[in-house]
Amino acid sequence: MATRRPARRRKRRPNAAQFEQELIALAQQGQFSEVVAACEKHRRHGPLSVLAMHVDGVALTQLERFDSAIDTLRAAAKRCDAEKNAAQATAIQNDLSKSFYAAKRYGEAIEVLTRLRDQNPDEVTFARNLILVLEESGQLDAALTECQAAVKRWPDDVHLAFQLGDLQMAVESWHEAVDALSIVLKLDPDHQSARRKLVTAYRRLDDQAGVAAALRDWLQRDPDNSIVRHLLSAQESESLEVEALPARASDDYVREVFDQFAETFDEQLKSLDYAAPRLLRSMIAELGLSADGSLSILDAGCGTGLMGDLLRPFASRLVGVDLSAGMLQRAGDRGYDSLECSELVAYLNEHPDEFELIASMDTLIYFGDLAAVCLAAHQSLRGEGAPLVFTLEKWDASGGSVGYHLNPSGRYSHRVDYVRETLERCGFSEISVKESVLRKEAGKEVSGLCWVARKSGSSVRRGG
Repeated sequence: MATRRPARRRKRRPNAAQFEQELIALAQQGQFSEVVAACEKHRRHGPLSVLAMHVDGVALTQLERFDSAIDTLRAAAKRCDAEKNAAQATAIQNDLSKSFYAAKRYGEAIEVLTRLRDQNPDEVTFARNLILVLEESGQLDAALTECQAAVKRWPDDVHLAFQLGDLQMAVESWHEAVDALSIVLKLDPDHQSARRKLVTAYRRLDDQAGVAAALRDWLQRDPDNSIVRHLLSAQESESLEVEALPARASDDYVREVFDQFAETFDEQLKSLDYAAPRLLRSMIAELGLSADGSLSILDAGCGTGLMGDLLRPFASRLVGVDLSAGMLQRAGDRGYDSLECSELVAYLNEHPDEFELIASMDTLIYFGDLAAVCLAAHQSLRGEGAPLVFTLEKWDASGGSVGYHLNPSGRYSHRVDYVRETLERCGFSEISVKESVLRKEAGKEVSGLCWVARKSGSSVRRGG
């Protein structure tokens, strides 16, 4: 006699509260795809709760599915209004403004945030966010007006005070920026961004005493900061004895500066009319090299790899070396066979007779004394006539015991006669130089020197 198979027990669906907690946990763990998938599955059996819709909308925003996020959050807000839950309605509207902002629908974000600010006059977050969106949308005057009013309302709010200083800089009101950023530092002496911007504002005012005072105060607060220490030496270079000047930027300074700017480095260079790629093309053309992929090439100070595509056609092997690990991460897909995180002189000394071309674009500007790096490059080049090409900033001074100058920017500039003599002393010949504009800085052109030199078979002079 056949026995009846027991009926399969249907899996019980979690109740609404349990489901909401599961969604919140997933969102907190950054598992936004799982949130959206769970909500889609749940909808097959019935509508989502307002809270579940809210979490779903936030997750869709994180996944950059902005239209769906906005539709979901709008529906959640409508349901919430009907249920007269004011606190949750405010939270949903706030996240709706973030979706509009992320989607670059600034007008709608501003409309939502203006309403939230007016409805919640004691809540500083909405004022901050409104100022941010106004600034991002290019409405600087409106953002400045809103920020000034908010600072009066919340005078001890560090975030607002910094926003005000930042906006004053954006509209080039340098005196007002100094005042606002000074207030930030009274409220929070450890505010690194405010200190950095304060130095910049003093520079734009051409207030050298103000720059020096700001750097001294910063270094006193943060004595181990290699960036500030180097910039203060640069600022005071005119008054320091030659022996007190650093002969090159420290490894820590170079590493920390470029690690900080790695993510935005390429975009910043575009705004500076960065000329290095064009100059490198011209220098390679002057060498008469064939793009036959036959050379072992070193990009010395490769940064984010902007020169990689230009050097690749000439290279059988293309190596990039840089002190900044952050910059090298950005260079990973730009045609290099290997990328090495190392100090340049040490790397060159460790790789003798290895490269048939060394290119160094806007890297030796962090060296004052060029003897060590030129000698190391000579050793690392393989074969008589192997070329070294590099750029420097030009120093127009004549004579003197030192052929380089530490500029307030923290970079070095060099005299032509000093560079030529150093190259000759380190074993290079067939030396040529052309003057060109390297980039713009604070709206002014930076005059540079484009050098081409070849390894000579003559003995290297190590003395004076």
